[in-house]
Amino acid sequence: MAKVKICGLTNYNDALNATNFGADFVGFSFIKDSPSKISEKLALDIISKLPPFVTPVAVFCNEDENVVAKAIKKLGIKNVQFNGSESPEFCKSVKDTQCVKIFKFFKLNSVEDVFAMDPYKYVIDYFVLDVSYMYDGQTKFNYDVVLKTEEFKIPIFISGGIVDKDIKDFLDKTSSYGFEADSSVERLPKRKDYDKMSAFIKAAHGLRI
Repeated sequence: MAKVKICGLTNYNDALNATNFGADFVGFSFIKDSPSKISEKLALDIISKLPPFVTPVAVFCNEDENVVAKAIKKLGIKNVQFNGSESPEFCKSVKDTQCVKIFKFFKLNSVEDVFAMDPYKYVIDYFVLDVSYMYDGQTKFNYDVVLKTEEFKIPIFISGGIVDKDIKDFLDKTSSYGFEADSSVERLPKRKDYDKMSAFIKAAHGLRI
C-alpha cells in the first residue's frame, strides 16, 4: 500500500475530507506565486483541527531560512518540502536546526538528470519527483528515471499531474513509496474534487475504486 500526499489545501473541509479518505500527508503551500498559497494563520487553524494521525507538510520554494524557521515554529510542524533550488547545505541546516523531516522536489526529464539528486541523498528524507512529459497531447511518465532514483534507497513520492488511473502502472513497474496530488484532484482553483481525491487515494492504497 503506497502513501498519499494531498497538496495545495486551502480550507478545512478539503483537508478534513482528504484525511477521512485516507491521506497520509496533507500539504500547505507557502510559495509566493502559487495559486494555492495559504496564510500561516489559516494553515494553523486547519492543522489544529485535523486528527493526529495525518501529517501536515509545509511547502516552500527558494525561501529565506529564517522565514522557514519561523513558519515551522508557528505551525508546530515536523515536515517541510522544498520545491526550488535549495542546496543540500540549506536542507541540512533546516533539518538539523528545526528537527524536521525534509521532502525535496525534482523535475526530471532524463536518467542523466538523476545525478543532480546525488548530493541530497544523505540529507533529505523523501524525494518528490515529477517525471511527466507530453506526447501526442497526452501526459506520459518516464519509468526508467524512477527506477534509477530508486538506487538511492530513499522513499519516493511521484507527482506531476498523476491521476488515479496512472497509479497502477507505477506500482507495477516501480517501487514508488507514495503519490502526491494537487491540481489533478481539483474541481475549481483552491477547491478539491472529492470524487477525484477519493479515487486517487483508493488507487494508491490498492482499494477498489
